[in-house]
Amino acid sequence: MRVTVKFFASVREVVGSRSQEVDLPDGATLADLWQTYVEKYPRLGNLALAYAVNHEYSGLQRVLKDGDEVAFIPPVSGG
Repeated sequence: MRVTVKFFASVREVVGSRSQEVDLPDGATLADLWQTYVEKYPRLGNLALAYAVNHEYSGLQRVLKDGDEVAFIPPVSGG
C-alpha cells in the first residue's frame, strides 16, 4: 500500500522535505511508519509529536490503508 506523509516545522527540517510517498506492507500501523522514519532519521526520536491520519488526530496503533495521508505534527507554542 502507498501512503502520503506530510512533515511540519522541525520534522520538515530534519527530513528535508514537505512530504513523501511511502510504500508499506498491508496491515502496517502508524507506529510501524513512525519507526521507519526514526530509523532513517534518528533525530526524530527526540521530538514529541502529534500524529494525524486523513486530517484527524490518531494514535500510533492506527492501522493504515492505501491512500491515507499521514501528518507528523510537532507541538506549537504561542499565544
